[in-house]
Amino acid sequence: MTRKVIKKILFSVGLLLVVCSFGFFKGPGTVVAQADSNSRYIYDMYFESENDSTNRVWVDGRSGGDSTNINPESFQDSDVNGVTYNDFYKKLFSEQFNSSYTMYDIVNTYFDYSNNVINQDTALSKLSKMFKDPDMAPDADTFQFNVEQYISMFPKASVDMEKTREEAAKPIVPEPAADPSTAGYDYRIPDFNIYIVNNDYQMTIKYVLPDGTAAHADDVVTGYAGKTPIMITSPSVDEYVPDQKEVKINFAKEGKYVTTVHYVKPGSQTGTTNASDQSSLIANDTATVKVGQSVDAATFDAKATDSSGNSIPVTVDTSTANLQKPGTYSVVLKAANGKTKTVSLIVTAGAMSDIDAPKQSVIYGLKTLYLYQTPTFNKSQRLVKYSKTTRTNRPMFVVTGYDYSKSGLLRYKVKDVNHTSKTAGMTGYVTARKGFVGSAYYQKSVKQIKVLSKKGVNLYQNVNLTKRTKHVKQGKVLNIVGLKQHNLTTRFVLSNGQYLTANKKSVIAIK
Repeated sequence: MTRKVIKKILFSVGLLLVVCSFGFFKGPGTVVAQADSNSRYIYDMYFESENDSTNRVWVDGRSGGDSTNINPESFQDSDVNGVTYNDFYKKLFSEQFNSSYTMYDIVNTYFDYSNNVINQDTALSKLSKMFKDPDMAPDADTFQFNVEQYISMFPKASVDMEKTREEAAKPIVPEPAADPSTAGYDYRIPDFNIYIVNNDYQMTIKYVLPDGTAAHADDVVTGYAGKTPIMITSPSVDEYVPDQKEVKINFAKEGKYVTTVHYVKPGSQTGTTNASDQSSLIANDTATVKVGQSVDAATFDAKATDSSGNSIPVTVDTSTANLQKPGTYSVVLKAANGKTKTVSLIVTAGAMSDIDAPKQSVIYGLKTLYLYQTPTFNKSQRLVKYSKTTRTNRPMFVVTGYDYSKSGLLRYKVKDVNHTSKTAGMTGYVTARKGFVGSAYYQKSVKQIKVLSKKGVNLYQNVNLTKRTKHVKQGKVLNIVGLKQHNLTTRFVLSNGQYLTANKKSVIAIK
């Protein structure tokens, strides 16, 4: 029976990404120690959504059913206990993968394909380099089967390689296999998670001929803000050359963006890639500024070269834009080589520099405010009314993002975290106006605080508020010597080195 037939049989019973992609891996698996140990280990690998830890999928993609263990492999205890997951899996797959690759590199390749970061030919080429035996790499049919049956379970998502690699760097600490489902095993290796994050970034690349018609189908590249930047090669078009051989995708911040690659005749006045004329003008298609903010070439990251490839100035004609009024305007970039480019300038009433609340920080309401469905507020889209109340009862929210109204007003995208309220967990938009919302945590140190909470507060040894040392009742005054940042919250520091919350609902500065 050929290897290709074996692959088809395995996939027909649901073993996705096994022989063709994971190199014989299938969870849960077993590891049997060598003669110096009689211990048997069981291990599982999962894909877990960063946004919802309950959304976990076993590595072969099946929703249920009994598992079938791989053939036992021999490992010394030193290959399991205390080593990192990364080293463990490299050892386990050493016969399948080339030394510089791991199983999450393979998975990432599939997700890059699904997000149009790479095409199928590039994906297959990358996968073939990862396996020691090229015959074990997936062919085109098997690759597409995996995408349709497996990657489709996580639409519009990516592998967070940074977080996954952090997970893989953790040491393995086996636990006794006490669960009845692990009968026959001595120890369970804690689950390994490959983290999946929902995409919040989209770049549409348009390819246009001189007459305005499409030179090639659009590429729509998706990912998540913070993903490593990539370059997309502009496709070849007969008798034309692109003004950008490659388009850089920065994944700088969430949102939907559009950029255009213009195709011209080689050697024409507007050409940019022939040997005799290297003149060019490249720039972002859109840019956002605050009312009254100056606009120049750097606003659009505009760059130009002369016929010899030397950098030359770019100016911006903003005569058709009102920089004192929010709106979207068409402006013209002009290079000293005679080239021009029309781009969009978005003028807003607020800019990112006005944002007082970083993502995942906590804010609370200072006055009566509403939670809205969209960033453009109107009464019909109000979800919740939060009335002005006492300090200790103010509604709190976690900031998950930002947006602007149609008139350019900054809004906070938030999640309601008032755990004792029926509105807990609701999401929407609130105003970012100072005086209506503010940080729920002190951002500067004070000399004294008074405990406001009726339940009092606790003192702790650690900044993450673990190892409680004492309970302090409401009304007690405490001397403060400092403020310590912990993730996106803060803690007050006492003279004895202990910590307590700096949440404004629990304590108030009096000096």
